[in-house]
Amino acid sequence: MTAEAAASSGDDLVLVGEITSPHGVQGEVRMNPLMETPTELARLPAVILRYGDGREERRRITSARTHRRQTLLTVAGSGDRNAAEALRGVRVYIRRDQLPTLPPDAYYEGDLLGLSVVTESGQDLGAITQVYFGPANDVYETPLALIPAVEAIVASVDLAARRMVVRDIPGLRKDE
Repeated sequence: MTAEAAASSGDDLVLVGEITSPHGVQGEVRMNPLMETPTELARLPAVILRYGDGREERRRITSARTHRRQTLLTVAGSGDRNAAEALRGVRVYIRRDQLPTLPPDAYYEGDLLGLSVVTESGQDLGAITQVYFGPANDVYETPLALIPAVEAIVASVDLAARRMVVRDIPGLRKDE
């Protein structure tokens, strides 16, 4: 049970990363990726860049490569450090239909947020408010519980019904 870190922006766009700073003098930028395969951005016809003031631009990513825990991007039209600096803090979005297909039992974070969670016995644990990404497994948080995203605990996920069923296991509730 894994969750991709792409969160929906409320429309048909999905947040896939945030540009943090320029990299070098050739116009490359550093992006904190929110997807497992950010290098795929260079294969898309365009991405949506959303600035802090609400302005949006469609731009092409001409190259994308992984560097440590970040992705280095070259954005069309940003050929020098000054142009790259202007992209600091910009959020990168793609259309939902451009997201890579996930394997079974993997979900996008934006699809999980807001799912109601109940135990097999029918106890309501609230809606998922946060997904924490960990090295061993992800954890889903509701107002009442912290739920490890593992098959032994998560019995089923029904995105169409907006519902997750978890096994009745002591210690899931925050107040236990």
